[in-house]
Order: sequence, then structure tokens, then C-alpha cells
Amino acid sequence: MSNISALPGAHQAGLGHLSSGRAKASITGILWSLVNVSVSTILAILVFLVTSRILAPSDFGAVAFAVAMTTMVGALVPTAFGDALIQRPDLDGDHLNAVFWLTGGIAVFGYAALSLLAPLIANWSGVPLLAPILPVLALRLVFDAGLTVPAALISRRMQFRYIALRTTVANGFGALICLWMITQGYALWALVFSQVATSFVSLVVTVFAAGWWPRLTFKLAALGDLRSFGLYAMGSRILNEARFDQFFLGLLLGPPVLGLFYFARRLYQMLLELTAGVFTPVTGVLMASLQGDRLKRQDAYLTASYASAGLAFPVFAGLFAIAPTAVPFVFGPQWTDAIFAVRCFSIIGMMAGLGVMQAALIRNLGRPDWWFWYQAVMQLSTIPIILLLFPFGLNAIMVAIVLRTVILWPVSVGMAQRMLEMSLPAYLNSLRGPALGAAIMMLVVMQLPGFWADRTAGLLLFAQIATGVVVYGVVLTATSFDRLRGILRILRGTKRPTH
Repeated sequence: MSNISALPGAHQAGLGHLSSGRAKASITGILWSLVNVSVSTILAILVFLVTSRILAPSDFGAVAFAVAMTTMVGALVPTAFGDALIQRPDLDGDHLNAVFWLTGGIAVFGYAALSLLAPLIANWSGVPLLAPILPVLALRLVFDAGLTVPAALISRRMQFRYIALRTTVANGFGALICLWMITQGYALWALVFSQVATSFVSLVVTVFAAGWWPRLTFKLAALGDLRSFGLYAMGSRILNEARFDQFFLGLLLGPPVLGLFYFARRLYQMLLELTAGVFTPVTGVLMASLQGDRLKRQDAYLTASYASAGLAFPVFAGLFAIAPTAVPFVFGPQWTDAIFAVRCFSIIGMMAGLGVMQAALIRNLGRPDWWFWYQAVMQLSTIPIILLLFPFGLNAIMVAIVLRTVILWPVSVGMAQRMLEMSLPAYLNSLRGPALGAAIMMLVVMQLPGFWADRTAGLLLFAQIATGVVVYGVVLTATSFDRLRGILRILRGTKRPTH
């Protein structure tokens, strides 16, 4: 038997889902997640801002290529079985040990393969920097694999304060390493070592927070219990994290163009984490615990979707509006050619703000297979887009990716609506306030440069952001006052995290 009794809270909740107090745990979790994501994103933006002003697009492209290679191998490590540990109603120590040894063994093998093949990969790709970078960056495979089981236990118990602690400490340490190396003149290597350091510290903090240690046992039957959900979750992870687009862009268009794409995508990812990412750790666990309660599931999902849209819609609509001013002013004129890609990712970001909610609902209500095939079509279609359009440049590729996303996104909206067992108009009507507020805000903000043409870029950017905040706040309050008041009532009745 595994040492389950050593787990914090094991005597109160065991390894089961919470059966009471879920609303309070969810709201508290969102508040902790907000702390987590805010601190992490601020640190990431600081590192991103400093490195982007020092490094050229070609340097960013070289690191992005190494990240793409590492994540393609890392996607084959079945860390997604951690999601199966969260979703499964009945769980015991054999499941935990089986997942730990499976993920750890494959990760070690993947690290060895990447390290040994690094010189050949560098020679084949024409990017010499890959030879020294890959053996260092690939250490993340081992650290991330070790994180799988303890992170799943923390999420399953809805102990989100530990997730906030883990991410804050790890990202803070990684940021310090990065900034210190930059001051020593190693800006490119700072991007590499900071990622490895963040992964290692995250592992250490999570293991001690979870209070779980593996046993030298491996039962294939326990792994079989998790196989169905785990394999589909792993497939979705491969599609989301394999970075096929970065690989083919780097191969066909070279590191400078890949650097522009990576810059735009990284900005998009940080903002997505700061908005919809706040709800991701909570929503998946909550949907899993509400599999048999339709009315509570509807209410929880609509509230989470409204809150996610309320954050994501204005942030990405605002980024679309201010990108021509903000990108060269904040990050440097060398990134001016990335403005078009940034705007394209802004359009995708507005849909992704709801997409993370749809993923949590569909997967945790027993249809990970459906979500996997939807993601397969969405992600794999990027490959022929790049292969067909790379002669026309990055902007043509970005337009095609946006059109693909716009065409396929309603399919997931329809599936979520059917699983909620409610009408599509009722589902979409709950998002009216954020959508209308973001649209009006974007139109107003985009007009300001015409009236401020003789002002400095810094003053214009400040005016655009301030105007956007005011316009969005007024429209959102006017269109959804009752829902905002309801959310505030919930927050007032919940104990906030203390620092």
C-alpha cells in the first residue's frame, strides 16, 4: 500500500473529490489562482521585456526552435495522465505509483535521446546553437515528469494555495536567474537556464506541498484504469504542446521569421494565462466533481465563462487596438514586423478565452475523445497551412490560421452548449456584456491615434489604455449589472487568501 495517510488532509478528504464546500473552494481557488497567475505573468513580462530589448529576432528564433524540439519530445511523455488522476472518481496509491514510474521512465529516455542527438539535429536544421542548448533545456523533461503526480494530488484536493506558492516561488527564482545572467552578458543563455531552473524549483516545492513520495511498485492494472482518459488527454497535450508550427516555420523560413512568430505567440500566451488562465486550475476540477449535477454544472460553467470572457475579451481586443503603438515603444523597433502577428493572435485570444472553459467542460464530463479529435483538426491543420503558404511569408500564414480558428471554433461552442443541456441563445446571451464592451472599446481606442498624431508614443499609449478601461467598464456595467453584483456577493462571502 502507498503512504496515503501521509498526505495533508488525507484523513478529512482522502483521495476523493470534494463533496461539500465546492463553491467556496472554487472561489477561493480562483482568488489564489489570480495571485498565482498575476505574480507569474508579471515576472514573465519583466523577463520578456528585458530579453526582447536585448536579443534580435534571430536569437529568439534559435531558442524557440530548441523549445519546439524539446516540447515535441516532451509531448510524448505521458504527463497528461495527471489529468486522469484528477478526473477519476475512485483513486488509490497504486494509480499514483504507476503514473509516476511511467512518466519518469519515458522522460529519462527522452532526455538521453535529445542530448545524444543534439549535434545531429543542429547540423540537419542549420541552427548550430541547438547543439549546446538542447542538452540543457531537455532537463525540463525529467523535472516536469516528476511534477505530474504531486501536482495532480494538489489540484484534486482543490488546495490551490499550494499551486500559487509553487508557481510564484519557481517563476521568481527563474526570473532572478534570467536577470542575473543578462547582467553578466549571457542574455540568450538566460532564456534557457531560467526555464530549467523554474521547472526544477516547481518540482521541489510541489513535492513537499503534496507530501507524497513514490513506492517501488508498478501495477499495470492500475494504469489500465486510467488508460482511456489518460490516452486522450495525452493526445490533446501532444497536439497543444508539440509546437509543430514553430518547428516548420523555423525549418522553412529560418530563425528570424520564427523569432517574430515566437514573440507574438509568447505575448499571447502570457495574456491568456493572465485572463482565462486564472480559471483553468479550478474549472477542470469543479466540472469533474459536478458530473452528476446538471443545474449546478450549468450555473458554475456560465459564471466561470462570463468571468473569463470579462477578462479575456477586453485584454485581447485592447491589444489589437494598441499593438501599432505598444509593440515598438515597449519592446523596441526591431519587433515592428511582428505587429501583424500580434494582432492575429489577439483575435485568436478572444476565442481562446472561452476555449479553456469549453475544454474543461467537455473533457471532464466524459468526452475527452471528442475534445482530442477537435484539437487534432485544429492543430494539425496548421501544418498544411505553413507548407502551402510559407513562400508568401508570415503574414499570409497568420491570416490563414485566424480564418481556420474562426471557422472551427463554433463547433466547440455547439458541443459545450449541448453538454450543458441548454439552448444556444441562452448560452451566448450570458456573454453579451463582455462581447459588446470589448467591441465598443476597441473601436474607440483605434480612433485615438488620428487625434493624437503629434503626441509622443508613450503619451498616446497611456491615453489609449486609460480610454479603453473607462469605455469597457461603463459598457460592461450598463449591460450586465445584475451578474456583476451576483459575482461580488459571492466574493464578499468568501474568505480571501492572506499573504
